[in-house]
Amino acid sequence: MRPAHVVPVLLLALSTPASAEDITFEYTDVEKCPREAATEEEGSDLPLDCPAPGGEYTLTESYSAYDYFRRITLKGDSGFSVELRPKAACPVARFSNKVEWRMKGGKPFAVIQRVTCFALDKEQSGPGRKLGEYLVVRGLKGHTSVSGEVPTKTAAANTKARALADSALQKR
Repeated sequence: MRPAHVVPVLLLALSTPASAEDITFEYTDVEKCPREAATEEEGSDLPLDCPAPGGEYTLTESYSAYDYFRRITLKGDSGFSVELRPKAACPVARFSNKVEWRMKGGKPFAVIQRVTCFALDKEQSGPGRKLGEYLVVRGLKGHTSVSGEVPTKTAAANTKARALADSALQKR
């Protein structure tokens, strides 16, 4: 290889399409999110309405008799909603308290949520046998082609989930 070609080859080798150093993350601790007291019915759980970093998205949580539901909505666009539930069989879901927001330029482009799935118990009233646990990865507005789950038993599951989320920037 001639010396004139060494620098361009090195620069090419060191560059990454998504500029990994530009990707940041923030966590939302759901335990610290406000709950909507005005909508509480007697005997029901208070729904969650939590602003995401950057203020553009909202994490919402609602409940049925035995199940939890979490989604991401976009402020000002009632038609945009991303469910944080795995595509695998998950009759009863339980979500971890932390949500990871993958960000570029201070704006979220993807989200990662740990979800544990259970079968219904014998009384059909709540969680029974554990079916699996996943890191659910979802792309946000403009990146919705990113959608997947990484089983938490997978080696380097967190790294794989982050790589899947960050792939949203290469798919544009």
